[in-house]
Amino acid sequence: MVFDGPTARRVYLIAASAISLIVVLFGAANLIAILIEVFAYPPPQPYPVPQYYPGLPGSAAQVAVGLVVWGYHWAKLQAER
Repeated sequence: MVFDGPTARRVYLIAASAISLIVVLFGAANLIAILIEVFAYPPPQPYPVPQYYPGLPGSAAQVAVGLVVWGYHWAKLQAER
């Protein structure tokens, strides 16, 4: 009897691709929220404008690393076909 189901490697590649894509989506959502905060709703003039946004580096890192991890695993998954 031949079993043609998914292998453990294929399941790993799919799971890693899905998780890294979710990380990219959350990072992109945070980046969009920061951009809206900076450009669409600037603070009133009497208040000092913040020069540093604490969520910006983490969100940018999530997008960058998530895209690299997703791209690697997705390429390996496509190469197995």
